[in-house]
Amino acid sequence: MTQLRKLTFGGCRLSLAVPENSQIKSAADLNGCRIATSYPALTSSLLSKRGIDAETVKFSGSVEIAPGLGTADAISDLVSTGTTLRANHLVELEVLFESTAALYGNPARLANEKRLMIDRLLSRLDGVLQAAESKYVMLHARRDAVERITRLLPGAENPTLMNLEGDPDRVAMHAVCRETVFWEHLEALKEAGATAILVLPVEKMLA
Repeated sequence: MTQLRKLTFGGCRLSLAVPENSQIKSAADLNGCRIATSYPALTSSLLSKRGIDAETVKFSGSVEIAPGLGTADAISDLVSTGTTLRANHLVELEVLFESTAALYGNPARLANEKRLMIDRLLSRLDGVLQAAESKYVMLHARRDAVERITRLLPGAENPTLMNLEGDPDRVAMHAVCRETVFWEHLEALKEAGATAILVLPVEKMLA
């Protein structure tokens, strides 16, 4: 199987956590301790690679309550924001493993018809991923400021220029920025002579 695309959602980490008042201050202190987890095999493997000899306790459901019940000295669980840990008075000790959603497959072993479907799917995924990171910027500027303003547009290719009716010295500039557009960018564009600056999200993109 080959990773076809790394996606931008579903990110989380498998972390060790202990009670706020615990004497355990590092992963090395877990030698001989009990660790509650829903992922005992993975946790044991990752701890072993760090030279830590701890007992993993299989725990289903709310792993965060295990230390309070006296079932374990620490936990190993998936963490996204850390809110659940804080709500249970736990602190994150160390990250064992990080992951995110990804698309895997083996197109080379598929029939041509299915391979074409995979190619189309990947093309659409690329469009969604690019659009999520891109912004469409529209503004007005003097012609002699176009080059300077273009250099300030984050990750933009050559902009589209259109004449402004009744003002031959000014143009409307449209550009797709492939990076986030911050307030600092807008302020720099204004200082360079841009006016009527408008930033819009990009819903879909197909290169």
